[in-house]
Amino acid sequence: MIPGPHPLTAFLALVWEQVGGDPVQVAAVLEGLGRYQRTPRPAPRPPGPSLARRGGVALRDLGGPPDGPDVVLVPSVINGPQILDLMPGRSLAAELGRRGLRPLLVDWGPRTGADRRLGLAGLVSARLVPLLKTRPRPVVLVGHCLGGTLALAAALLAGPRWVRGLGLLAAPWHFDGYPPGARALAAGLWRGLEPMARALGGLPVSLLNPLFWSLDPEGLVRKYAALGVVAAEDPALAEFLAVEDWSGSGPPLGPAAARDVFVGALARDRMGRGAWRVARRPVRPEELAVPILDVGATRDRLVPAAARLRLPGIDRLEVEAGHVGLVVGRGRPLVADALSSFVRSS
Repeated sequence: MIPGPHPLTAFLALVWEQVGGDPVQVAAVLEGLGRYQRTPRPAPRPPGPSLARRGGVALRDLGGPPDGPDVVLVPSVINGPQILDLMPGRSLAAELGRRGLRPLLVDWGPRTGADRRLGLAGLVSARLVPLLKTRPRPVVLVGHCLGGTLALAAALLAGPRWVRGLGLLAAPWHFDGYPPGARALAAGLWRGLEPMARALGGLPVSLLNPLFWSLDPEGLVRKYAALGVVAAEDPALAEFLAVEDWSGSGPPLGPAAARDVFVGALARDRMGRGAWRVARRPVRPEELAVPILDVGATRDRLVPAAARLRLPGIDRLEVEAGHVGLVVGRGRPLVADALSSFVRSS
């Protein structure tokens, strides 16, 4: 398949709408799009070795010092896990390893068989918590984006015997903090996508993209327009390719998990209202008995500040970055410093 963004017709329609049909701006975006599609990619890095597996979900060792404190990185379930270990010089996991921590990565896997039938609660109770219980000592959980939402539930369910600290990186919890238009769009999209998700046994990432694009359409157009003038030797080009390839890839999201995202979270805010149950237990952040560090990105359009955890009395850090730049960009060392201090004080 030609590299994205997919669905390409929806992307081009969005570009046309954003630039008002201006031929100069359309040409700039098309130049950037062509460059993105034509530029050769290096061979993908192999995943780290699996330390434990539950169903198709693996806990991978990312090469930190074996005697360092365990930090379990939980990515979102929507794309692949590699965003937390993207590439040399752009890896949050590597930054943590350099600070003496041992980063372990949750790989949600190919989502086949029983994994595909699990909703978000099932991914926590039947996959994430059992993986945590394979570790010989309590871990610090660090979740990015929707991975933070799941990590919070896992920390509550597992308890301090297995989790001694929780880090949230641009993680949503109060979904009523999203713009009303985005929440209505999610509900409307799901009505159209649900039959397809059930027929296919999963929802391809490409069908989720229009929802994400709607949260920052200007930024999407702007970054493709700028790509056409980036020098070939500029490291920003390799980073752009890696991030865009990641954002457009990933195994299909199972129908139950997709419904939880579109309806349970975005449309109905079950998490923020205290109505989300995992293993029959309501997930209430105020019941957590471990320290919490909430890190936000000041330019985040995917997880606005109003959608993050509102629990009083927790540690907070604001980083000048976007949603993905928080873990791959220039703010990454600051995040790693904060997590290192948090881990050692938890």
